[in-house]
Amino acid sequence: WLVTALLFATSAPLALITLHMDQVVYPGAVAALWYCSLRAGLSEARAQAVIAEAKRLMPGKPIRYVVNTHHHFDHSGGLRAFVAEGATILTHEWNKPFLQDVLSRPHTLSPDAQERARTPLSVEGVGDRHVITGNGKTIELHRMMDFGHTPGMLIAYFPQLRILYEADSYNPAAADAPPAAVPSPYNVALLANIERLNLAVDRILPVHLPPDGRVVTVAELRRVVGAN
Repeated sequence: WLVTALLFATSAPLALITLHMDQVVYPGAVAALWYCSLRAGLSEARAQAVIAEAKRLMPGKPIRYVVNTHHHFDHSGGLRAFVAEGATILTHEWNKPFLQDVLSRPHTLSPDAQERARTPLSVEGVGDRHVITGNGKTIELHRMMDFGHTPGMLIAYFPQLRILYEADSYNPAAADAPPAAVPSPYNVALLANIERLNLAVDRILPVHLPPDGRVVTVAELRRVVGAN
């Protein structure tokens, strides 16, 4: 499974779209005034599929933001489709110059949605903590510190739901997989950042979901890194 998008609306629950399984978890965001998508996907086709599903769930509501956790291609390849829809990209300020450069380049050989729409590009670089609010709901974006995958990695925390959304810092294996002899430094860094930020997390929602679709917890992460 791959989390293709996580939609956050100003009212109603989260909508988790996993296009590999054609499944939506926590559906029902029709009352939203606007919504935010976490992750644009790795291609225009995937992004447009997400946008189409979001419009089905929340007809007539604008995409105000799309959160880019980091600049790697499998997390930024679909951003131009969201730009064409008028969404503002939220990313860590470390990523902003790169995204402004690549997203503003012409796509004339194989025109995409943004080449046709020519929507003004809006990239907002956020600091080490950024809060999105709407109708009493909150998303906290936090920069991962001491994380070797990329210096500009963001995680998203939903305090009302006690859910932490993360990319590439913990890609869960099968539930019966033996623990690694040496814990991954990425996994160690994720746990350290959860503890540093004092986040109360009931569920970790990885971009790369576990093969069995189980709910991932901090207790599982602690076992994996040998912190129990």
